[in-house]
Amino acid sequence: MEEKTAVILQKNNQYAVECHTKISTLCLGNGEYCDSEEDAILWVEYECWIDSGEGWICTTCHEMAMNNLVKMRYQQEAEKPQKPKPEDGLNYDLEKGIETVL
Repeated sequence: MEEKTAVILQKNNQYAVECHTKISTLCLGNGEYCDSEEDAILWVEYECWIDSGEGWICTTCHEMAMNNLVKMRYQQEAEKPQKPKPEDGLNYDLEKGIETVL
């Protein structure tokens, strides 16, 4: 049996899926209200919400989380000591090129 990961809100015999993270200021908090729980889950799937395994994440919160990861990665890269770049313009990061058979 499949375990439910969505938090389902109920209001006036209508059902909606709640956003799990709510980290974006633009997050609506929940999806559109539908006639059944199944329809509410289908709605978030159609709207491309992400199933994190712990709940559904709306697209605006997902975008904000990904942007935060990118910023964190840039900060980590900035803190690393930089290798001096060769002056000849060649890419010495490649270990092996494409093998060709003549």
